[in-house]
Amino acid sequence: MSPQVFAVAAFWLASVATAISTQCPTSDVCFSLSVPDSTVTSGNGDIFFSLTGPTNYSWISLAQGEQMDGAHFFIMYTSASGTNVTVSPRLTSGHHLPSFDTNTQITLLEGTGVRGGIMTANVKCSNCNSWSGGSMDLAAQSTDWIWARATGASLESDDISAQLSRHDLHGTVTFGAAAHGGSDANPFVSPASPTASGTATPPSPFTGGGQTAVVHTAPLRIVRMYTAHSILACLAWAGIFPLGGIMIRLLSFPGLLWVHAGLQISGYVLYIAAVGLGIELSINPKYWRMGNKHVIIGLTIFALFFVQGFTGYLHHHLLKKVGRRQMCSYIHMWTGRICIVLGMMNAGFGFQITKKGLDTWQVKTYIAFAVTMFTAYVVSVVAGELQQKKRMASANAQTLRSPSDSDSGRQSPTKKEAVATKNERSE
Repeated sequence: MSPQVFAVAAFWLASVATAISTQCPTSDVCFSLSVPDSTVTSGNGDIFFSLTGPTNYSWISLAQGEQMDGAHFFIMYTSASGTNVTVSPRLTSGHHLPSFDTNTQITLLEGTGVRGGIMTANVKCSNCNSWSGGSMDLAAQSTDWIWARATGASLESDDISAQLSRHDLHGTVTFGAAAHGGSDANPFVSPASPTASGTATPPSPFTGGGQTAVVHTAPLRIVRMYTAHSILACLAWAGIFPLGGIMIRLLSFPGLLWVHAGLQISGYVLYIAAVGLGIELSINPKYWRMGNKHVIIGLTIFALFFVQGFTGYLHHHLLKKVGRRQMCSYIHMWTGRICIVLGMMNAGFGFQITKKGLDTWQVKTYIAFAVTMFTAYVVSVVAGELQQKKRMASANAQTLRSPSDSDSGRQSPTKKEAVATKNERSE
């Protein structure tokens, strides 16, 4: 008998002696549960569960509960050495990221580790009948669990409080009575198995009655909202707003000021729509992100642009009236510059939420366009400031050469007229 056939046969015999219920919600991620007879009888005690999946996922989690709020999480990721795994028990309330729970009593059993690009955690939990914020009837005919995974580079950390990226796939699993029965020994490794110490053949997807697995992906409506939000916000911050700034500094034609104002208003209308979509997505209980840096930055520049519009009106009005920049002029210019930089950068944080990496065409296209527009905008700012200094120097020199009007007793208006006329296109 070949070693592979022997190993499968040994695992099958072990699963007969000790009940194991296994669910594979995707083709490469599996979860198993075994509740010993003593725990089924008393309603509390040890339970055994296993998490298995490839190392090209940043992390994989299994959690007791029907929803994220109040669930009892067990999150697996590769250890610092890359040859073992770390399992972090965590709790959460609301839709905040789970944090490490010091009260959960777990033990990693034989068979835990990384082999052939597959990470496996065989876990014994001694107090999983209750936790802060929830409980589970271990003797029930079925128990509800949730799971999640995050695509990305292996975490490779021994830190049980390691920071996690957001999941890109999640769902529910229900383990039935097929998980009940057997001794208190590790059910996932057969004593007769020829596998080396510390490793084991990953559990096969043996199934039992009453088990279900459901995969949750974002609904089409949510995907479309994300897409619309991204397009509108990127057009505003990487396109329309910097274009308006470039035109007002480098071009000169009748009605330029109104074209500039129209562009900025159009950009703000697009951004208002993007913010509305973003808020609706952020307050959705399944996609809660109100504390995310992308949302915080987005709402901050949304508020600042109200100031930008008001100071912009004052800036151009007073520039024509007095012929030189006032305090509102500098507030207008620097608020615009800061908002454009933050707006362009914030798109990157948004791509992190939607799991768009540098290798995707969306991110590549945005980077190419945004870098081009940002470079042109910076050049226009520098060129505009140099032109402003030349105009002021020329106006001052012309004023010094002009005699005072002896009949009226006032200075010649040459400087004011020159600066007001030429600076109308300065921002």
